Amino acid sequence: MGSRKLVRDLFLSKQLLHQLIQPHHQVAESRLPLISSNWVSSSRRFSVRNESSKKPEGEARSSPKFKQSINELKEKAAELKLAKEELKMRTKQTTENLYKRVDGAWKEAEASLKKGRLLTGATISLLIAGGAYASTVDEATFCGWLFNATKLVNPFFAFLDAEVAHHLAITAASRGWVPREKRPDPSILGLEVWGRKFSNPIGLAAGFDKNAVAVEGLLGLGFGFVEVGSVTPIPQDGNPKPRIFRLREEGAIINRCGFNSEGIVSVAKRLGAQHGKRKLAESTSTSPAPDDEVKHQGKAGPGILGVNLGKNKTSEDAAADYVQGVHTLSQYADYLVINISSPNTPGLRKLQGRKQLKDLIKKVQAARDEMQWGEEGPPPLLVKIAPDLSKQDLEDIAAVALTLRLDGLIISNTTIARPDPVSTYPVAGESGGLSGKPLFTPSTTILNEMYILTRGRIPLIGCGGVSSGEDAYKKIRAGASLVQLYTAFAYGGPALIPQIKAELAECLERDGFKSVHEAIGADCR
Repeated sequence: MGSRKLVRDLFLSKQLLHQLIQPHHQVAESRLPLISSNWVSSSRRFSVRNESSKKPEGEARSSPKFKQSINELKEKAAELKLAKEELKMRTKQTTENLYKRVDGAWKEAEASLKKGRLLTGATISLLIAGGAYASTVDEATFCGWLFNATKLVNPFFAFLDAEVAHHLAITAASRGWVPREKRPDPSILGLEVWGRKFSNPIGLAAGFDKNAVAVEGLLGLGFGFVEVGSVTPIPQDGNPKPRIFRLREEGAIINRCGFNSEGIVSVAKRLGAQHGKRKLAESTSTSPAPDDEVKHQGKAGPGILGVNLGKNKTSEDAAADYVQGVHTLSQYADYLVINISSPNTPGLRKLQGRKQLKDLIKKVQAARDEMQWGEEGPPPLLVKIAPDLSKQDLEDIAAVALTLRLDGLIISNTTIARPDPVSTYPVAGESGGLSGKPLFTPSTTILNEMYILTRGRIPLIGCGGVSSGEDAYKKIRAGASLVQLYTAFAYGGPALIPQIKAELAECLERDGFKSVHEAIGADCR
């Protein structure tokens, strides 16, 4: 800043010099020709008079006219001399004033530069000191500081439009402007589901990273798994804005985004590039990765990646949309999700009916199984259902899941209900799905019922209203093998993730469980 100010001040000084001197030059230049012309005119008049008189030189010099001409010339000469002296004096004064101003500007610029150097020096010193101090503490402590530091930034997002804040959060994660978890998860949180090893059961639900732009950054925050999407075959803008409404006092959000997506081609290119980058890094690495890291790696690197598939709003063949998603994206996914429960796509929830669901799952399973797979086999296929289902609906879904050997269910999506006290807020009248704390109880009730209906034979992911380790623990005791959050993360930021994991580990130890597996469905026994 000091250098720029110096250049600016010197430039202004140059302009000032021009502005101050120019008027005086103009005055002088306008007066000198006049004086000069008068001088010449007087000289000529004298010469003409002298010639025309034809008197002797002595007589001419003593004539009154000659004396008058001489006096005029003397007056003009004096005036010219005075004008030159005045110009010289004004130029001197102007120059002195200019020097004073330039000197003042220079001193001010030097002061600014000095301040800038002091600030820069102080900043560098703090960084060096901080780095030196950080090097004296263990990595876990320093990592904890980084996550806690996000608590200072997160409140500013509340002043932004909800969708703008969401976009900034995604951008930050995609560019690595978020902390990276270096601390190992407590061993009590590790578990295996579908033959995949999870370092912890806490995941990020679909809807946060719809287009898979920040997978690496989000997994680096310490999630056990991240689910991207929903991804539609053809790009679509979703519903008109505004479409996201906060209920901060209730820890809730109402959204009617409507599957806004860049489409499967764009997402496939992005995931393919990430996959290729990771493979290249693995092939060129000279040092083997730690056993723990290898054990918990998925197709996106550390952590497991899920891909949530949706249908286009104008599509008349839902099954074809999901099949297209499977063919294009399944090679990059550790698991796939058929989303048939969003309340923001007309007619989508009708696919949860027994016959419609059975036909859909069969077609999608066939599309997946006809593809060529390596030793790891095809990705597990899950279905995400709504919380607004009757007991009969739940029984039908459980029967289809068991009959077709579905790999899992996610329970649940957002609700169209507006329970108290949400109903008392003006935004409660906005259409869309409600997520956050008010969804915890109804979604956990549905989760528990589905665990009983499926007799614990199908892995369930509990989603809806999780904002603490205690909430995650209750989901697990109700029958969830894994747990997802979204709204609480949007409000709480990165610092919430290690907090939830630590609280969950404490809950398990408190009740005498040695692992997450032991606690799954504990409330149903």
